[in-house]
Amino acid sequence: MKQRIITACVGLCVLAVVLHYYDTWALNLAISLISLMAVEEVLRVIQPGGSKVMIGIGLTFSVLIPFFRVGYVKELLPLICYAFILALFAMLLARHATMHVEEVAMMAFICILIPLSLSTVIYIRDSRGYTMGFYYTVFSLMAAWMADTGAYFAGHWCGKHKLAPEISPKKTVEGAVGGVITALVAVLVFSCLFSVAATEVLGRPVEANYLRIALVSPVLTVFSILGDLSASVLKRQYGVKDYGSIMPGHGGIMDRFDSVLFVLPAVYLLSVYLPLITL
Repeated sequence: MKQRIITACVGLCVLAVVLHYYDTWALNLAISLISLMAVEEVLRVIQPGGSKVMIGIGLTFSVLIPFFRVGYVKELLPLICYAFILALFAMLLARHATMHVEEVAMMAFICILIPLSLSTVIYIRDSRGYTMGFYYTVFSLMAAWMADTGAYFAGHWCGKHKLAPEISPKKTVEGAVGGVITALVAVLVFSCLFSVAATEVLGRPVEANYLRIALVSPVLTVFSILGDLSASVLKRQYGVKDYGSIMPGHGGIMDRFDSVLFVLPAVYLLSVYLPLITL
């Protein structure tokens, strides 16, 4: 527990520095680095054909995606994905005796899903602007990570009914309920504080739609649990406990960011079609 808390505090300090430079290329660099480490951890688990060239192609793709601004992504992403998949299948043809198509499909899936999902932070900033983008970014992280925190403590203290025993034995129904409540309280408090602080700074009202926030927060908690369980089932099928050990008490980068993979895109869609705050 002590190690887990220390690691979390260090991580929050790093996050604070990145958010301080939110409107600069430092954010792109941070997302690129996280994508690189997360993808590398997963590829190390699935070991696609043992080809270093193939893995290098996948990692290069993962590193580059966060540096494309939202306008360029709309125009160039289909071409980039096409070139990436073309390169993977070229490798499959060259190594067909030792490489299976399932490995190519899994690698394409991982190398597209993780960087694109994490890069949603960049797209939120580029499309919504600094103030709105900052809110939605922190909101996304709080919705996922506070749900994790609430679920961990609620499950530890009163967890009795297993949520998915064959996938993640430690997760409980009581923990999931605790995660929903913790995340809900956290995002409501954050939204209130943000609207007050932003109004003071900008000199014009920044209003939070608390009803929408209260309604979408439990849904986002479900998405965070789905992301967590999806990463867990992959580990179970490949026979590993954690994706890495870079974060003592938490595991690898993927172990910490799996819960945000489905939350970030959902919040981006909310910012477009169902805004949670208005200026």
